[in-house]
Amino acid sequence: MLPFTSWKPREDEKDGQAYKFVSRSEMEADIKGGKYLEHGEYEGNLYGTKIDSILEVVQTGRTCILDVNPQALKVLRTSEFMPYVVFIAAPELETLRAMHKAAVDAGITTKLLTDSDLKKTVDESARIQRAYNHYFDLIIVNDNLDKAFEKLQTAIDKLRTEPQWVPISWVY
Repeated sequence: MLPFTSWKPREDEKDGQAYKFVSRSEMEADIKGGKYLEHGEYEGNLYGTKIDSILEVVQTGRTCILDVNPQALKVLRTSEFMPYVVFIAAPELETLRAMHKAAVDAGITTKLLTDSDLKKTVDESARIQRAYNHYFDLIIVNDNLDKAFEKLQTAIDKLRTEPQWVPISWVY
């Protein structure tokens, strides 16, 4: 599933590879028509995830993995989508600080984050967890990348092999 954008493709970009390119007026009309799960604007261009493109993936029996704003969970939590929602929570500040330093030292990132930036991440994670906890099927604290990935992989494997509880309204 590809995000939609109103930017004009560059020479090396083809429609349907990294993005679906549409005109700004078409995208604005679809946004007004409620056809987007979420959308936003960055540097004068619109970006968004169309509900129909999610449904296309779901209806073919494939798994659609989305990274959405928590407010979108209100739309997704229906029998139509039957989501399994995983929240990747920030670790404690000291752990996040150590992980960031290790990433910088290893050359994985060159962006130096301040203690204020790291604290904002921890605070925002806690705020999201408080506000949207009732939507989460699983919470993974990202305090070790390998262990967090292993927990996510285990959850995905269980989804393929074990029955899951869903709200009764999704069944009847």
